[in-house]
Amino acid sequence: NNSADFGHPMDVIVHAMRAALLLLLPQLVLGIGEEQPLGADDECIASDTCALNALQRTGKRKTMPVPAEQSHSLLQDASRSAGGGSILSSWQGVRETGSSCMWTNCDEVSLGPTTCHHWRCICKEGYYYNKEASKCTAQPKDVGDLDTGGQCRWTNCHPSRGLTRCVSYKCLCLAGYRAAEGKCVLKEGMRQTPETSIACGSPSINDLCWKAVDWAMYDGIYADPKEYPGLHPGMSSFDEFQSFINKIDPVTCPKPCGMVYETFASPRLLDPSYHAVKGVSYGPAPVKKPGSPLMNDDFMADITGAMWADWGRGDLQLIKDMGGNTIRMYGNDANTSHRAFLDLAYKKGIDVIAGMSDFGFTQGPDNCLINDWYCYDEAYFFYHKNLLMGFAIDDFKRYHPALKALILANEPDLKVHPRSLTCRAMASVFDAILQAEKDVGVTGNPIALTITWSFAMFPDSQVHPNAPALGQMEEFWKCLQDGPEKPPINYKPKNDLVQAFRTRFVHSFNTANKANEVAHMMLEKYIHSSFWTHEMKVPVFIGEYHSVHGDMMNDLTRAIKLAKS
Repeated sequence: NNSADFGHPMDVIVHAMRAALLLLLPQLVLGIGEEQPLGADDECIASDTCALNALQRTGKRKTMPVPAEQSHSLLQDASRSAGGGSILSSWQGVRETGSSCMWTNCDEVSLGPTTCHHWRCICKEGYYYNKEASKCTAQPKDVGDLDTGGQCRWTNCHPSRGLTRCVSYKCLCLAGYRAAEGKCVLKEGMRQTPETSIACGSPSINDLCWKAVDWAMYDGIYADPKEYPGLHPGMSSFDEFQSFINKIDPVTCPKPCGMVYETFASPRLLDPSYHAVKGVSYGPAPVKKPGSPLMNDDFMADITGAMWADWGRGDLQLIKDMGGNTIRMYGNDANTSHRAFLDLAYKKGIDVIAGMSDFGFTQGPDNCLINDWYCYDEAYFFYHKNLLMGFAIDDFKRYHPALKALILANEPDLKVHPRSLTCRAMASVFDAILQAEKDVGVTGNPIALTITWSFAMFPDSQVHPNAPALGQMEEFWKCLQDGPEKPPINYKPKNDLVQAFRTRFVHSFNTANKANEVAHMMLEKYIHSSFWTHEMKVPVFIGEYHSVHGDMMNDLTRAIKLAKS
């Protein structure tokens, strides 16, 4: 308090800062060097294995640390310039993330493998901070053999160097290549795509072309989108990336043969001449023992290709071989691409019926259950991302032709309480889907929209109380016609839901009943309902069908005959 104690006004500030630091130190010193407990959502921290949903959220490949004996001076050069006894002596150069751990632990979900070092989050040993990806990335092996001599501190690596990536401002060759005279050339023993002289070709999973395309799709474009003009992460196809790489390196990658996508002006499932739906409800949970947790049920995601892709178990080919023409899906993680799944299904002639996930409906942090069943915001948020991550093609102008229908909700009549608010929930989801399409600009190849009801009967149903599923269908249609903005629904739609219902809607339900029971209890009444008249005919499909009682083969045969009748 005595100004004579300080020789200069700046000294007051300096001494005040020291006092503040001394006050902080007793609180922080106990945390230095200690292993912090894992948060509830830190799936990728605890071990070398990673929960499925965590991998899908990041949209990146998980990389393992490089053994210490294989380390290169790449990560060490930048940390040698600091010296002395100050805190700068611990500066870690390219390992510095720029994030602080003074008040919280390092967020390894977003930053990657990190550790808290002098209150700063730095990449763990064997990793460097990739500024393009904003993430700690594993140091590549054999850096000396990969270094082309090019620099990327201020500009991107020049295309003349071949297939490169920018690592700590150095232009390094991709895996399978080595640097020679400033360019990336094939390593000995590595093979190019066979018969590169042909007009077009598709690489196998062991070809360098496949590896180059795979890296560009799942790493390169996320790290530096500007390097891939005309391509979109999550939306652009394998063939489109292959075509891009072919222009850079035609020796490694031939031109893709490509696919010709069909175009249609109205939902195919509403076309009376379209084939009857015959397929599989696909929920192949990849758990190895009863009770194993399933963190994500989106089996359209690229990371689950080990089950459905030709390079994996080949489930889509199996469905085709069984005579199926449709696959009904459940989970839908909007943070991951579905383009590869839709492309393969289209190649095999299999229609896809996707579903809106229950995550935004009843499970997410801001789901519509806790918002009094106003579902517009959650549905719009997730579906808008769906359209950008593979559901739409051609710069988001039209739907992928493999996608034939979207299930707005699965059995909402059993989930919405009170049941009288079911129309509020479904009308707001319906409205959100239509608005997301408008905002993105998707107009071509329109898909059918549906609500998959349970096979339950509700005695309080105003119409068809003794017809399972049909009563719920009639209630929703009546609500739309009466106007959902009226009490007790009190939802004012942005779009004309009645018109959209007439031009886009199909009906669906789940059942475990036998074919003759389904015909007697529901379908014989459906032909006398509001949905089968001279003015309007709304098709109906069974979203889940499997009678566990009796002869499955004979019952399935009767069900298929019923569908074709």
